[in-house]
Amino acid sequence: MHGMEEVLSLDLMENDFLYRIRRDSRIVYVSVLHADIVPAGERTDSFRILSHLRVVPKWDDHWTTLTVRKGSDGVIQSIADEFQPHSLNTKLLDGQNPNYYDIMSLELLDRISARVSRVSLGSKTSIMKIAMFQYEIRYLQREVSVYTLLASRGFRLAPKVLGHVYEEQKDRTIGFLMEDISGTEPGMDDLEACQKTIRLLHGYGVLHGDAHRYNFLMTSSGAIVFDFEAATVKDAEEVKESMESDNEIGSMEEKFKDDSGIGKY
Repeated sequence: MHGMEEVLSLDLMENDFLYRIRRDSRIVYVSVLHADIVPAGERTDSFRILSHLRVVPKWDDHWTTLTVRKGSDGVIQSIADEFQPHSLNTKLLDGQNPNYYDIMSLELLDRISARVSRVSLGSKTSIMKIAMFQYEIRYLQREVSVYTLLASRGFRLAPKVLGHVYEEQKDRTIGFLMEDISGTEPGMDDLEACQKTIRLLHGYGVLHGDAHRYNFLMTSSGAIVFDFEAATVKDAEEVKESMESDNEIGSMEEKFKDDSGIGKY
């Protein structure tokens, strides 16, 4: 039996579900490959999900991932550690920032979105961004590499990466920490300042890829830009002279007028 259990994240398809679960001081993953194992209407509530999972075979064993399915006879089966938990490529990260932090050692202060939180790091706060599941890894890997590239080239209008975040051990690195920058959300009056930041960004060889207003903060230093999951890195001169650069800057006015909230979280 385990004391503290809580479903932290979920990824639901029509007939299979993936859950990220806290068990005491560990984080584990459960893949459910038959829709009937967790009935419809009970697949998003932590208490109800766990009430169904606690009765599957091997639940009380020690494992990191558990695959749950029904056999041809309709009996529920479980296989421990059939799949590996996801991770960023730490070989690429080691040359970028040497600091690694156990996610369980960080105090959660504020949840900004499903993947982004404000946490306590020593006496300071920082922003933590994670990949909850495997399909988010490639976007996060790209984002970390872009932040590192910009810092190495001296771009000052993006947050600095402070370290990386892992679950239990370094080969399960699932996120990063960055500066918690104080600022305000831009409005239409700030469009020109944000366009200026994007022009500067292009001069460093980076196309942002998602330059809407929720990816900027207005500060005394100018418009700070963040969220580089859709970014593209090219030769700086190639970017500045490309139609892509003109299109990205030209599309920002329409994006700033959009008040639907798309992209905010």
